[in-house]
Amino acid sequence: MTTANDAAATLPALLNELADREVLHIRSLRHGTDRAALSRVGDRAWSLAEAQPDQHLESITLHWPTFPNLLEYDFKVFILATLDSPYPPALGRYTGIDQASISTVHLWFKRLRVFATWLRHRGIDRLYEVNDRDLDQYLDHVRSIQASTSTRRQLFNAVRAVWAYAPRLPLECRMSVVEPWQGRSPGELAEDIQTGRGNKTARIAVDTMIPLLDWALRIVEDIGPDVRDAWREFRQLYTGTHPGQARFAGLPRTERMNLFLRDAQRTGVALPGDPENPGTIDYQYLACLLGLRVQSNSIGLGLRSIAEASGVPVAGDFFIGSVAGQVDGRPWRDKPITASELPQLVWVVTAACFVIVSYLSGMRPGEVSNLRRGCRAEDPDSGELLLLGHRGKGHDRTAAESRRPASRPWAVVRPVHQAIDLLETLHATDLLFPTRLPGSGGRRSRMGALTWGSRKVTLELQRLQDWVNSTFTPADGSVAIPPDPIKHLHGSRFRRTLAYFIVRRPRGLIAAALQYGHLKTKVTLNYAAQGDDSWLDDVAVERLEMVLEQSEDDWTRLDEDNEHVSGPAAAEYRRRSAGAAAFLGRTVRAQASVKRLLEQSDTDIHHGEAMTCVHRAETAECRKEKLLLGLPADDGPDESLCHSNCANLAYTDRDIAEHRRRLPVLEIEARDPMTPRPRRDRAAAKAAQICAVIELHEASRPEVTHMEGGRVA
Repeated sequence: MTTANDAAATLPALLNELADREVLHIRSLRHGTDRAALSRVGDRAWSLAEAQPDQHLESITLHWPTFPNLLEYDFKVFILATLDSPYPPALGRYTGIDQASISTVHLWFKRLRVFATWLRHRGIDRLYEVNDRDLDQYLDHVRSIQASTSTRRQLFNAVRAVWAYAPRLPLECRMSVVEPWQGRSPGELAEDIQTGRGNKTARIAVDTMIPLLDWALRIVEDIGPDVRDAWREFRQLYTGTHPGQARFAGLPRTERMNLFLRDAQRTGVALPGDPENPGTIDYQYLACLLGLRVQSNSIGLGLRSIAEASGVPVAGDFFIGSVAGQVDGRPWRDKPITASELPQLVWVVTAACFVIVSYLSGMRPGEVSNLRRGCRAEDPDSGELLLLGHRGKGHDRTAAESRRPASRPWAVVRPVHQAIDLLETLHATDLLFPTRLPGSGGRRSRMGALTWGSRKVTLELQRLQDWVNSTFTPADGSVAIPPDPIKHLHGSRFRRTLAYFIVRRPRGLIAAALQYGHLKTKVTLNYAAQGDDSWLDDVAVERLEMVLEQSEDDWTRLDEDNEHVSGPAAAEYRRRSAGAAAFLGRTVRAQASVKRLLEQSDTDIHHGEAMTCVHRAETAECRKEKLLLGLPADDGPDESLCHSNCANLAYTDRDIAEHRRRLPVLEIEARDPMTPRPRRDRAAAKAAQICAVIELHEASRPEVTHMEGGRVA
């Protein structure tokens, strides 16, 4: 029988024997990892980053001094088992998992630190002392602390992991329990009633997302090229490869200064100035222009005297590049970019590219952050634009995947390719979203030391929003990009928000005519059956919510507001709305339930621009036209091919109100002699068609009777 003294002596001896062994000795490592630099079992801190497949994530280090002394031995042996052993089937519904991921091991380490500290406060120094009574008390403790339901689940799951790996642990490292909490799941223990695959990530508000995407597109198209060119010139000056430095090659310093000053007087070029000391020459940047080493002492006192006595004016800063881009028909700034603000602008442009790529592709933040140059592609058969990257989720991913060429495609639209092109010309790093840009030294030009993980993305999105709001002010005095009312912007919210806009505003948000309604079944899917279709679950949830809200609104307008409906499909509109009104609601806990409920409750009514489609595929004119053109016929309507004589059309009072707003505009255009004849004829025809729709709508409206003085009026 193992005694307490025996156990106390056994584990330190075991760890001492393994002290020089690599912690990650059987894990696949990132390409280029120096095995001599890997953490050893005897180290007080273990780095696991070398086995992490996502290179954008911050370093993962396990700091063992944060654990109580005696319990540290037990949990070290447990962590070694998680790194070396197969994943226990008892921990989840997934089968065939080779090993726990590095992120999972790191999460267990953090959550078990809470468990170990609690055990030490109760006077428990070894895991074999833990029994069912202790776990019941720990259950009460976790339920009493101020923590989210998700954190509580993780705390319980980490303890369950210690039990699940017990066959791989020495006897003195196993808890004295048959199964923690009699087999109850962590979700049940945490009293989490939310089950299934529902996405709890908050969407970005409409009033924030629309201007955020709009400004991201403007920055990439209009401002980004100016910033890129200025940054390129800045790098050339610092590295001595700028074409303007060639004339100084081989000249002594004094001759360089005199030649530069003569040219400056002839061309009207000012000397670079220090913005913090107006009228003072910035000699560090002047050395750049002369092709000298970029140091504060590159220009001595003698050369400084020559420059100060030359009479050449001194600029307020060191200006680089030129301003060619325009916003709303005017240059986006009235003077060139300064060297002091250039690094910030480079990050603003990079963040704008992140918004476009992340939002308009449906990729996860980690998948975007790991994109590499050369990731653009085009499908040879369909001509669709693609991005090639690595999957960002999956239990069987390893660090070795980063060595293989990116092969997983995402269907995207042209602005995404434009953003990638800008990033590839902005810098020469392999990762499109690098940790820091090369050569970013100089005055106030620190590019940041964080990786493009969640904290870095949040920081740069906030920088983008702040810069736009401080640089551009709308005429009405509001902010260009309003803050999100729920929480700060972060990368994981884009995927959920895209699902919302595809369902709710397929034409409203995409001002650049990106037509996301046609891409919704292709985003995140590829043609080799290796795609991640979980994002389409978000689309299904959003569509279900939209269908239920729309059905309730339609029926309320018909039943309580007496909204009138006309058109060939008016009767079918009323029938479907009445049928949907009988739905009393249902609790949805699984994704399969969402899809079944959507099939049962979807009225297939689509509110468009001044028209409503009560869709029926057999009578849809848009479907017939697609078939005639040899195009694939979608399941739903296509408003761009809508015909005024379609049997599926209906017109609500809301549609007629929109027609009444459009009619005067068309009538003015039809009578304007300055408008070309074809446009006038087209406007007149549209106006006549609208008049006919309005007249038929009003003619079919039932007479409303009411009582006046006891008689029918």
